[in-house]
Amino acid sequence: MFAGRYLWWMLMGIGIFLFAALSLDYITWLTIQLSGCGEMAGACQPTLRLISGVLKPACIWTAIGILFVATLLRLHRLSLLWFWGPVVTVWFVASTPILLFLAADAAALTQPATLAALPVAFLFLAAFVAYLTLVLEDGDTLPLAASVPLRRTIRLTAVYGALAGAAFMSDLSRIAGTLLDMPALAVVIALAQPYLQTVLTLGTGSMAPAYAVLAAFIAALAASLLPHATARQQPSRRAIMLRRSRR
Repeated sequence: MFAGRYLWWMLMGIGIFLFAALSLDYITWLTIQLSGCGEMAGACQPTLRLISGVLKPACIWTAIGILFVATLLRLHRLSLLWFWGPVVTVWFVASTPILLFLAADAAALTQPATLAALPVAFLFLAAFVAYLTLVLEDGDTLPLAASVPLRRTIRLTAVYGALAGAAFMSDLSRIAGTLLDMPALAVVIALAQPYLQTVLTLGTGSMAPAYAVLAAFIAALAASLLPHATARQQPSRRAIMLRRSRR
């Protein structure tokens, strides 16, 4: 998926999510007021079930699905799917609870407590999605084609972000046990998560190491967008295609 098309689909998914989170409650209220069902006890229940119980969850999950599939297609376009596909999947799974919470209570997004409680996996995902919209595969600078130390830094910090997303997701054991129908796996995950949290926080119990790794991840992504000497020496894809067409 090209960068422009990827950006369009991401904006479409975000628009659907914001519509469901911010507008459907007002639409429900307006529908009840116009229909006059509030005058009769229980008469508004079908409308509430249709909008709040069916339409709103459908819009939320459709938006999440669009964001996820568009990101995977973008990674496939950039030939980065084999490594980044599993990492992005973990980030999306770890970010889904906070997205559902914000959809249920959009006003919580302005509360400092909610902003402070955002999963670190969600912040990794937001940074990487922003990077995918900025990188242009038709230019001389290929995606993540910076120096070897920089590429390793990006990958190591991304793996840390995926592990942090799995370690600090409270519902991971329940979701894994339910989807895979493996109660033993749910027990193993529940027992392993505290130890993984201790390792990732360096035994401090604070999220400061995770935010430090996040800062390094964002800095490395930003540095990879800059022109590098190795990238200048390599011919661009467009130049290669022109040479082949002339032959």
